[in-house]
Amino acid sequence: MFAALLAAFTLAIPRPADGIVRVSLPSNDQPPIVRPSPRPGLATPSPRKSVFVLGIRFQNRGGTQGIALEEVVPGSPADRAGFVVGMIISEIDGKSTAGRSGEDCTRLVQEAGNAVAVKYYDPVTFKLRSRTVQKEWIVPPLPN
Repeated sequence: MFAALLAAFTLAIPRPADGIVRVSLPSNDQPPIVRPSPRPGLATPSPRKSVFVLGIRFQNRGGTQGIALEEVVPGSPADRAGFVVGMIISEIDGKSTAGRSGEDCTRLVQEAGNAVAVKYYDPVTFKLRSRTVQKEWIVPPLPN
């Protein structure tokens, strides 16, 4: 019985030349749903999402002084603030980075809010400096 009922509502329509498959609904009150037909072999790339970050990546493990920067995204807030690869970050929002992992330090930056207070060792003078950097929405670069 169910198969006969299903066959009554199912209507096989040949695919038109324009590539659009029109599907009729069993109700007369609603217009038909129009869906584009998928073309085999063509994958659509997923959109790259922007992220709310400083634009830095930490090394895997911090030392006794803090954790070093492994990457600074060009044009990011950290780049404009003068951060460079190899710079030692000693504190993020008042929390020490000594001995922490890169994931822990990334989590500290994420939890900091819109502005991140950073203490770091100046790469030229090796003096401890402080700076507050505002996060921004950026589209991360594609991996190499």
